[in-house]
Amino acid sequence: MAKRLLPLRRVGLAVFLFIHGCVYWLISWLGYSFIPVHETLQVGIILAVILTLTIDGFRGRRDRTRFSRISNAILPIIALFFVLSFADHGGESPLYLLLFLTSFVCSLVLFFAYIQSRTMKLTLGVLHILILIIPTFFFTLALLGSLFGSPSSPAVERHAELSPNGAYLAEVIDRRDGQYSDLWINLTPQGRDRNILIGELRLRPQNIYVARWRVFVEDLTIYWETDDRLQITHSDKYGQVILYFARHEGVWVQI
Repeated sequence: MAKRLLPLRRVGLAVFLFIHGCVYWLISWLGYSFIPVHETLQVGIILAVILTLTIDGFRGRRDRTRFSRISNAILPIIALFFVLSFADHGGESPLYLLLFLTSFVCSLVLFFAYIQSRTMKLTLGVLHILILIIPTFFFTLALLGSLFGSPSSPAVERHAELSPNGAYLAEVIDRRDGQYSDLWINLTPQGRDRNILIGELRLRPQNIYVARWRVFVEDLTIYWETDDRLQITHSDKYGQVILYFARHEGVWVQI
């Protein structure tokens, strides 16, 4: 059995990262976010699988095939695809940065283990490392900003209004950064979230309007005329502003 599985084990990490990346990308493409039941457990399991497949793949490096060489030659790019797809659903926990860095490092380990040509190792190795440095830098910067950045108040929901038949929820979100405040208007379809045992698929809200701190947003109000038409009213230095939004081909647009 071990011999039969050996060809798959040589490309196990590439297959695992590619399939997971496709799943997370598909979820985003459908307009959902995946919320795991237990975030730490999910990341921990994925980390364990990545490390196990890396160790197993490294041990089988002597039994290379053409397919395994090609798969591991592009493995760092597959890891980047996985990270970008997964990051779209991740939070700000340091565990995510650990997961991303582990994916990159393990992909490079197998890349160098399976590529025999020194020219290919040097050329593709430098290229892969340069490509992976960019997302690593931004992920690290974002995490450090969330941990040690200037204090800011979390986003707070001011109020929410259901459309007349309960098809959509309009939320007024107060986002503060120091002394400044913006109001975001988000619309979310109702009744379409899905529980899938290991987590929940939640429809992502569509942001249709941002009232910047430069305008007088304290008097902002929202009013549903119908399930497909929303009115937003607030004041600025020139007087009262009335905006209308309607649903057009599944997307909310200003009219």
